[in-house]
Amino acid sequence: MSLKTIQLLRSKTAAIDVDPQKGFSELCPNELPVQGALDIVEELKRNHSKAAIKMVSRDMHPPGAAWEAETPEQMLEPVGLPEVDIKWNPHCVVGTTGVELLPGLPAIREYDFQINKGIDPDAHPYGAFYHDQADTLSTGGIEFLKSHQISHVIVGGLALDFCVKKSVEQLVDAGFSVILNLASTRAVFPDNASDIVEQLRELGVEIIESSESIVLID
Repeated sequence: MSLKTIQLLRSKTAAIDVDPQKGFSELCPNELPVQGALDIVEELKRNHSKAAIKMVSRDMHPPGAAWEAETPEQMLEPVGLPEVDIKWNPHCVVGTTGVELLPGLPAIREYDFQINKGIDPDAHPYGAFYHDQADTLSTGGIEFLKSHQISHVIVGGLALDFCVKKSVEQLVDAGFSVILNLASTRAVFPDNASDIVEQLRELGVEIIESSESIVLID
């Protein structure tokens, strides 16, 4: 995979951290730990340094949601509800450690815009920008970006093969130029990462190995 150099205007660029939460790290081993999750923190902050606006999304799940697996063996079993596709281990439940941001990231209120999703017990959205899987109920993130005349969005977070992928697709559909920084994301299933990256590249997403590939021109 070749390195790219991308020139960006900071004033037209935002960075979003998709679900960079303890529930997706080894700090919460009984939730959905993603290998290498803690390693993305410094690179997420480097993404911030390239942008005029920094955003964050968080899974904010209720206890006893319809998608919760009662045992780890049930994870990924189909559910079949309109807004719940498969079962997942309980994770990022409001009031627990899992919902907190990874150590080293800014405090939640230091971000310019925060998105809280997955609050309804009968819905499990993946993308940061809509509360439903059909992408009709906005979280307000896209409107916020457009109101600030943002044209480019740098994306990182957890996890590449689910919430990051869907968030990138939503941004592309909304007309933004998207840069996916691979150093600032990790996959639940690492074996799928290359296929996910190629799918996103085919959508026109710029794939970079690290924030060093971004050159600011303002």
